Amino acid sequence: MAEGASPKGNMPPDAPDHDPVTSQSLSRLLLISALLLVAALGWALYDEFFGLRPWKNYQTDFVRRYTVFLRKQKPKQEAAEKAIKASPEYQALQRQLDGLQKSVQPQLQQLDEQAALVDERLAVITLKYTDAHAHVTDMIWRVEHSSGGSKKSWQSDLDDFKKGPFQYEAVSLDSGRSKAESVSYDYLEGEFKALQAKKGELLVQKGEVLRPVSELRVKQDSYFQQHLNGLTSEQIQGLMDKTRTMDVAIKQINIPDAGVVDRCESCHLGIREPIQITAKDMGGERAFVSHPDPELLRIHDPDKFGCTPCHNGNGMQLDSVEQAHGEYEHWLAPLYHRADPKAASAGVYMEGGCQQCHANDMMVDRAPVLTAGKDLFQWRGCVGCHRFQHYDSEPEELVSAQQSLQQMAQQRVQDLGDVAKANQAGDNAPDNEAARKFYAQANDLCLEVSKIDLQTDQLKTRIKFLLMDRKKVGPDLKEVRAKLRPEWVPVWLKNPHAFRPATRMPRFRLDEDELPAVSAFIWQSGLDVKAPSQPAGDPVKGKESFESRGCMGCHAVGEGANAVGGLFGANLSRMGEKVNYDYLVRWIHNPRERSAPYCPVEKRDLTPDDYKKHNLPYVFDIDHSKCPNDGQELAVEQMTPMPNLRLSWEESRDIGSYLMTLKKKDASSYPAAPYLNDPKLRAQGEAIVRRYGCAGCHEIRGMEDEGRIGTELTVEGSKPLEQLDFALYIRQAKDEGWWDHKGFFEHKLARPEIYDDGMVKAEGEELKMPDFFEPQNGDISGKWSPKDLSPESRQQVSELTTFLMGSVSSQYPPRYFYLPEGQKRDVQEGWWIVKKYNCMGCHQFTLDQDSVLVTLPQYQTPDGKGQLPPRLVTEGARVSPEWLARFLANPALSEKDADRDGVRGYLKVRMPTFYFSPIEIQKLVRFFQALSTQPMPYIPPKLEPLTTQETAMARALFTSKGAPCLKCHAIGVAAHDRFASAPNFLLAPDRLKPDWVTHWILDPAMIDPGTAMPSGLFKQAEGHWVFNGPTPPVFHGYEGDHANLLMRYLFELTPAEQQRLIQMSGGSLNPAAKSEVRSQKPGVRSQNRNQLNPSGSFHSGF
Repeated sequence: MAEGASPKGNMPPDAPDHDPVTSQSLSRLLLISALLLVAALGWALYDEFFGLRPWKNYQTDFVRRYTVFLRKQKPKQEAAEKAIKASPEYQALQRQLDGLQKSVQPQLQQLDEQAALVDERLAVITLKYTDAHAHVTDMIWRVEHSSGGSKKSWQSDLDDFKKGPFQYEAVSLDSGRSKAESVSYDYLEGEFKALQAKKGELLVQKGEVLRPVSELRVKQDSYFQQHLNGLTSEQIQGLMDKTRTMDVAIKQINIPDAGVVDRCESCHLGIREPIQITAKDMGGERAFVSHPDPELLRIHDPDKFGCTPCHNGNGMQLDSVEQAHGEYEHWLAPLYHRADPKAASAGVYMEGGCQQCHANDMMVDRAPVLTAGKDLFQWRGCVGCHRFQHYDSEPEELVSAQQSLQQMAQQRVQDLGDVAKANQAGDNAPDNEAARKFYAQANDLCLEVSKIDLQTDQLKTRIKFLLMDRKKVGPDLKEVRAKLRPEWVPVWLKNPHAFRPATRMPRFRLDEDELPAVSAFIWQSGLDVKAPSQPAGDPVKGKESFESRGCMGCHAVGEGANAVGGLFGANLSRMGEKVNYDYLVRWIHNPRERSAPYCPVEKRDLTPDDYKKHNLPYVFDIDHSKCPNDGQELAVEQMTPMPNLRLSWEESRDIGSYLMTLKKKDASSYPAAPYLNDPKLRAQGEAIVRRYGCAGCHEIRGMEDEGRIGTELTVEGSKPLEQLDFALYIRQAKDEGWWDHKGFFEHKLARPEIYDDGMVKAEGEELKMPDFFEPQNGDISGKWSPKDLSPESRQQVSELTTFLMGSVSSQYPPRYFYLPEGQKRDVQEGWWIVKKYNCMGCHQFTLDQDSVLVTLPQYQTPDGKGQLPPRLVTEGARVSPEWLARFLANPALSEKDADRDGVRGYLKVRMPTFYFSPIEIQKLVRFFQALSTQPMPYIPPKLEPLTTQETAMARALFTSKGAPCLKCHAIGVAAHDRFASAPNFLLAPDRLKPDWVTHWILDPAMIDPGTAMPSGLFKQAEGHWVFNGPTPPVFHGYEGDHANLLMRYLFELTPAEQQRLIQMSGGSLNPAAKSEVRSQKPGVRSQNRNQLNPSGSFHSGF
């Protein structure tokens, strides 16, 4: 039985039939698991050291590519260095250096021998003196800190020790031989100090001997550096050595106070390299290029500013390019791109990063796209609907001042009431002490009332100035009935771009019912006034005046590619179709003239009856700006930046007649618009005008206090992407790659109604933003995107987008922001006014900025260039601030003779009257002074009066053939001055600064490259300037400075003295032609500069 028993008989009764542990092998599964574990471990290790650290690959790749690049550059630089060193100029310097070194060698050898003896003797003396001095110092301390007998004992020991003898063997300076010496401590100390002094003297002497050598070597090195483009071969070798030993590690910038941790340079390793690196140099890898503007990087040191404050992105991320650039969902600051090939226009969007720190600047150096965007925001009229900090601030300041005025008036009434109460309480006081307290309280209140009165006067003055400074983007519509032909109004409102393609007036997408209503309201809300009737002028003369007086600095004539002139003002090509001739003439004569003054307190336009009931003439201007009813300040000027050219009525009529000839079709061909006078349409039109915010750009009767209808855009770039309403375009925007701030702004600017497409909205809820741009094909009935715009329009969209993307709320500390003080702030504030009035249309403020006039055809000839307005590059250094303030207030420099230019009467183009307020004049004066780094206030130097002999010498020099100054400068004689090319010298004492005059007559081309004023009139001789030509005999024996003499003479010039000069010049005052003046022999440097500045001013001086 036992042998035949079943195996199961030995198993527990509940054992399973199949046990995987005992019935089969698990080795295969264990092997697979182990292999998978090893593979997972390998993948984890790879991902840890390589997958999650792509920057390591970037760094090793950079080392390889950069090394190859440097190896190619080194032989090029070696060849360039060899060529420079082989040049005649360098060889000449080398020969001079070798000769000089050879000539000073004997002196150097003698000094070195003396120094060797001194050093040898000093070494022995120093060893002996150091030990003795230590003992003496110790004993002196003991003498000072002991008393009684102990003190005397130590003093005796000290005296004995100083007697020595101190014995040593040292070389003698006289014989050069060693000898034994035995000396006292005092002698030892004196010898030690004497030897040190002697050693110093020898070093000074050696420096004096080597100074000419050092100066020549510096000159040679300077020549080498000036002619070597880039680094030296040694410097390149240093870069190669540095690159070869570079550690592969995270490169991090940590700025705790700003919360900035940037690791951008872990991949962008070439950014701060001292050599220019392009993508081509690095085999097409753009990540390794150097910064495109090293100077900008120097100003904004990455160690102090970081990278992301300017460029955006997620600077801490290193896992991927997408994350490091912040190009993923919910990151609020993705990288600004230089250019996006998918975008409609490849603008430099990265300049938007400048905005958050330079929001106060209207002119941002090295950021032309951002600067253009800032200009467009003002010029396009965005400020009419959208508040943006620092833009168009006068209305807000005006409201604040008026509110303060009301509060002070209420406080004054209350204080006067309290005065009466205090006086009454004093009268009824029970005793004198109590009465004195009440009377003292009344006196204090009276003082407060007097302060309120003074503050009120200041506020009223400020309100007057703010009313002068306030400007609107569009024209005044109160005078529409006097200005425009009625039938033209609805044609213009339907589509301004159809009439004037380059207009800044947008299209409001008015339907067939809205167009007549808006036209009717605008027409009916206009004042019922007429301009004085004007006789016809001469259009031929008018065309010449229009092209020569400076009108084209702001206005253009011609359309599209044929347009000639500036874009700041309206294009006048079709003026004859729209305007009333009588009004046009009045406007040309004085654009600031209003038909009626407006009272901000009464909120209405005043009439002659308002003046008549107060027995006042109906006169209102800057000098007569008080309301006859309440004494408050009136708006007495048109709110236009267009200045007054101070033209005569005759010339105004000529220009008006010329402009009336500019038209495509006859004005009578426009269909009549009888509905303009339908009162039933007025209410509907008024509601539409309010809804669209037309009063933001135009002055409209009854809407003077209307606010902006659009959202504030000061920090629009910070708005989360989810708050930007893409409407039904979210999916398309994501698919096409424009679901970001840039894409939203570009499409919104190109076609604002895009986000209404397919939406069901009630009437009046549609997007109100009008169309500023139209598709290139002119079809406005369909849908268009940024790519359908003209290149010019796409560029403007790009510039505005850059500006808006950079308009963010910043998290960085105040030190990041450009909030300058002193002169830098003066420059900052001045640019706002310069841009506000388009001063750059006529003037150049920097050498790299061309005015509009400089580019016009009529100014391309030598004679034409002589008619250009002056450059203002160094205006602050040239003119006195006091004189400049007077000139800006009244460029005619005359109250009676206004039809002229006060300085350059020989120019046809005329400096107009802008009616600047004192606030703006003060800012402009400080702007010009700061732009030239001139101190404020300016204190004129005291000039030494001329002696009789010096006056005679100056006269002789003035009238000599070598310096015919009166030949080019105006002298007050009409026949001469019409050909003059420089101002009258009589203006100099009051107008110019003496230091500038001295520098100008020495080297005018250094101050104004391209000027016709000749250089090289003076040369250096024996430490002062002398005339560089035949010197009149009267100068014999004169040792003074000739340039200083001439300057002092100019500042003492009187009309009588000038007449004497004219008589002395005889018939030699025939003015030279511009080309003749230009060819007068200037200095060599001046010639070179003039050749480099062919478009420069041709004015001869001062």
